[in-house]
Amino acid sequence: MRKMFLAILLTGMLTTACSKDTREEPTDKETIEYFNYNLKADLTYDDLVNLFGVPDGDIGSGIHIYVYDLKDGTKVYIGYSDKIMYARHMSSGGQLLHNII
Repeated sequence: MRKMFLAILLTGMLTTACSKDTREEPTDKETIEYFNYNLKADLTYDDLVNLFGVPDGDIGSGIHIYVYDLKDGTKVYIGYSDKIMYARHMSSGGQLLHNII
């Protein structure tokens, strides 16, 4: 009985240890990993600047479309009026790679 209890206890501890999220917060602001980790739909413009810096451009007309250039040559477009409407990861050729928000 004691061996069975020990086996159950060890299995539970091993399962818990293996299931923890060991993902570290990215620190390089010019990577898609940093944007994926930190970009949330409820951020204000001031929050964006504090997290990601001043945008590299604003290509919007009617709404702001803030552009952030990433190290790998891709870009992040953030559609913004009084809140974030969308965020897209774009290739250097302007093709959508994936929607962040």
